Amino acid sequence: MSLSVQSVGTFAGSLSLEQALEKAIKRMIDQEMKRKKIGEALANLREVDLDVMRGVAEKTLFKEVGMDPLVDVRVCGVDGSLLYQQLHGFDLILVRALAAIFHYRGAVLEGVEYSPSELPPPKLIDVVEPLDSWEFQSLAGMERQLAEIETAAQVAERGGVESILLDGSIVPQYVERFPRSPILLEKYQNLIRAYTRLYQVCAEAGIVRAGAVKDSRGTRLVEILKAAFDKFNLEKEDLLILDKTRDTVLLNHVLGVGERTSAFTYVEKPASYVLSDLGSWGARIYGFYIRTVPYDRPLRIEFLKGVENVAETADRVASLVYALSSYHEGFGLPSVIIEADACARLAEEELSWVRDIISARLDPDFAPDLRRERKPF
Repeated sequence: MSLSVQSVGTFAGSLSLEQALEKAIKRMIDQEMKRKKIGEALANLREVDLDVMRGVAEKTLFKEVGMDPLVDVRVCGVDGSLLYQQLHGFDLILVRALAAIFHYRGAVLEGVEYSPSELPPPKLIDVVEPLDSWEFQSLAGMERQLAEIETAAQVAERGGVESILLDGSIVPQYVERFPRSPILLEKYQNLIRAYTRLYQVCAEAGIVRAGAVKDSRGTRLVEILKAAFDKFNLEKEDLLILDKTRDTVLLNHVLGVGERTSAFTYVEKPASYVLSDLGSWGARIYGFYIRTVPYDRPLRIEFLKGVENVAETADRVASLVYALSSYHEGFGLPSVIIEADACARLAEEELSWVRDIISARLDPDFAPDLRRERKPF
């Protein structure tokens, strides 16, 4: 039996893909084994008091964490959801943010309340300014962050909670100063004001302020380790591996359940434009990684230093996060954030419903869908 030219080409293409897959898998396994070796070397330093390392706020690289007893605690989790669509002549953004507040007594969840409600209506933003795709996505992202931070600030101002946990960073993400776009610049400035307002309110009320970054791809801790490379009795080849390693990938081989890293500064120097725009608050932002369950990766926690020293604030935040995140051995995220996420989540149908109402009330000659969405075949 003879093979057609097309089938021979398909067979050859599949073989080439299979070979590429084999090489990729081999490379991944090799890199992971090298990272494991570095992780084991770092793990041996648990009981060693280190000299002060630049960027590290504590004398030990790793610490055990005790669980907060949750005797009489009210903790708030804040999350938001975002949907957006570019259309012909205008664009749509839907945002919903809410706070879930858990009341614990004697380590038992006694009650839950929501702010502004358990299912608040989404906020609709229509954009008629001529923004390109990247600018529009940036605006949508800032709208979501702004909604979340304003919700958190409202809870803080009302009082009645000891801690506020955000789903994500406590620093504005994926933003620029946007000098050539007035609408984006104004939104960025509003975002900076909202963050500093939240910091101020929490500081005045003594509220612990932290964020849980569930899928961190940061390199800050790796950068600190590289700068102190000579302390860890590693080889130069290991330094090259660190250059290609993210924090959580490495710490997955280091941290045991109930362990955290030392607290470290958010950046080496708060000179980036975002931290600079946050004023004196930028120098008070720290982070650490913690493993809360056996079958999930370490979680990155960011926090705002309180009136006590950095280590004491880190211990308070870590014990609370550990207690709230140990209910499922395969998913180590604080339960109050899981609840906020579930309530805030928007369904694609909600955006479609809004778009369809707008389309029905427009002149038939004004078709809002982009051409790529209206293919006749």
